[in-house]
Amino acid sequence: MDRVNYLFYQLFLKIKYEKRRYFLYVLSFYVGLLLPTCCIANTRSVEQVIYYTTFKGMEDSFQVDWLSRTFNTIKLGKEISYSISAFYEESFPEWENQYVSIKGIDESYFYPLPKIEGRTFSKKELQEGKDVCLMNKQYARMHACEIGDMIQIRDKRLKVIGLIDNSVYSGMIIPYQTMLNVYKEEKDIQFSGTFFCENELQKQKRIDEVIEQIKEKDNHADILGVTEGEELYKNALYTKIQWRIVRGMCALVAILFFMINETIVLMAKAKKERKIMGINLALGATERDIKYCLFFETLLVTLLAVFLVMITLRPLAKLASLEHIIILDSMVIVETVILAVWACEILTWIIVSRIKKENIADMVRTTRDI
Repeated sequence: MDRVNYLFYQLFLKIKYEKRRYFLYVLSFYVGLLLPTCCIANTRSVEQVIYYTTFKGMEDSFQVDWLSRTFNTIKLGKEISYSISAFYEESFPEWENQYVSIKGIDESYFYPLPKIEGRTFSKKELQEGKDVCLMNKQYARMHACEIGDMIQIRDKRLKVIGLIDNSVYSGMIIPYQTMLNVYKEEKDIQFSGTFFCENELQKQKRIDEVIEQIKEKDNHADILGVTEGEELYKNALYTKIQWRIVRGMCALVAILFFMINETIVLMAKAKKERKIMGINLALGATERDIKYCLFFETLLVTLLAVFLVMITLRPLAKLASLEHIIILDSMVIVETVILAVWACEILTWIIVSRIKKENIADMVRTTRDI
């Protein structure tokens, strides 16, 4: 135990008196870990998007999309669960005629809303169509809009009550009834209805009923398509799997370059300290003792690099306008730490495996390459 303590004390003194060199080691590890961590964080953002684009029981539903100039075209029995949303691209003159996606949702909206800074709609606001809205954080930042500010949409002034995540919604969300009041004279509104049915036998009957009601209220309505919930769910999962494969491959390549770079760095470091290792082995230190010290040293440098990655990832993503696709949460931190520890073990094994081939006398006498 005293021998191991002495080796760690020796390591502490080495770090103390070679701070600049260890700072460069940490910086090298930081640069190498940054890209793999970005890939992991980006994958997490995709998983969140999938979460917000699916809902419980989706497989037992179907979706109808249509263009119409008439709101409130669907009236089904109270025993039937359904939700209607509306979409429109609005030009904002005060924002240099920038087009923003406006989405109207009702009180039965099935999809989960993302984390909101501020508050979400109350049931009363959704039912009565109050003049309130949720705004995408990116637009809010671009146009210096804050919670409590008023936004002009046509002849209505809406109060911003919350800011929503960029990765889930790219525009603004307002109550469906509010959208009716704003766009009652518009003829190019896109609608999307989600309807539940108990079994497959009722599904086609329900689809025909919905389409019939749409045509009855507006014979100029254009049915864009009917999609079963099971297909929507499978498409969402397929997208998630594809995205994870692509990001996983990017992360794998980044990790490979990280391992190659850090192996070169640590091999050069081991070459410089080869004589000291030989002396320690000659004085009775075992290969296991040397391995523990190398692992601890590499782990310390790597964890400091991980810490730097965690505190700079969001600011760097924000600087590159990528904060909506970089999600830094506890899962990303855990996965990055696991990756770092695994890398330390591999790097330590590489160095120790080279040391095992060396003769102690040669290590003490010369400083040739390992």
